[in-house]
Amino acid sequence: MIKIVIKAFLISLVLQLSLHSKEININQIINSTKTSQKHLFVWLHKTDCGYCESMREFTLENEIIKSFIDKHFIFVHINVSENDSVIYKDFHGSGRNFAKRIDYDFYPTSLFFDNNAEIIYGEIGYRDNKITPNENRFFSILNFIKSKAYKSMDYEDYAFDTKEEL
Repeated sequence: MIKIVIKAFLISLVLQLSLHSKEININQIINSTKTSQKHLFVWLHKTDCGYCESMREFTLENEIIKSFIDKHFIFVHINVSENDSVIYKDFHGSGRNFAKRIDYDFYPTSLFFDNNAEIIYGEIGYRDNKITPNENRFFSILNFIKSKAYKSMDYEDYAFDTKEEL
């Protein structure tokens, strides 16, 4: 009887975990960027992270930023605290292990991929949407990627060259 109860419990546990996890196949998403002419924007965050929550609330949910992202990017968020499975190139594992594998295991992190599945830019930490020279960095990063300026210069040069326009 105890063996049956233990087996039922284990089966129930496995089913619960599988119902709450999803598969995020970055390889497939990258393929869709080729036809849409958009870049992939992957936002890494975790549960109970105050900076992650602030960035979600004050930056990513800002109507101007959100509209810009929707128009120019394919947005995917990966909560490394959840049981989601991530596929990227030859990697298949948890979101947390994905972040470690690509050396971006600090949260929040904004990653931008080209249509060859290469990370073209990564920004670690909370960025807000305020319009001051220092705090407008996130919108500037979005423009840097959208304009494909990364092909000819690094972000610091881009930011310096465009600071008068911001």
